Amino acid sequence: MTITTTPPALHTDLLNGASFTCQCKAGSPTACGKPHKPTGGACIVPHSPAAPLHVVARQDVPCELAAALPARALMLLCDDCHAALLAHRRKTRTTAPAPDALF
Repeated sequence: MTITTTPPALHTDLLNGASFTCQCKAGSPTACGKPHKPTGGACIVPHSPAAPLHVVARQDVPCELAAALPARALMLLCDDCHAALLAHRRKTRTTAPAPDALF
């Protein structure tokens, strides 16, 4: 897959690669922590204008670093999986997050 550098094109490329569906899968290193039992461990929430998928870094990195990551280091998550993954990452961080400002 060819990835372009503009954010809208990158988002479109990621959506196409994910078949327009949330990429959360229980048991994977990037799982949100929900079991997704009815669907065999995979979240099947589709992308739509009313419920867009979020572009999220596969690793727990600050947003300013995540923005520069290549497409292979990114994934798409629905609102619920994104919120759950952020909560899980906050609980399991071993280092303090970088401050938002110096003063």
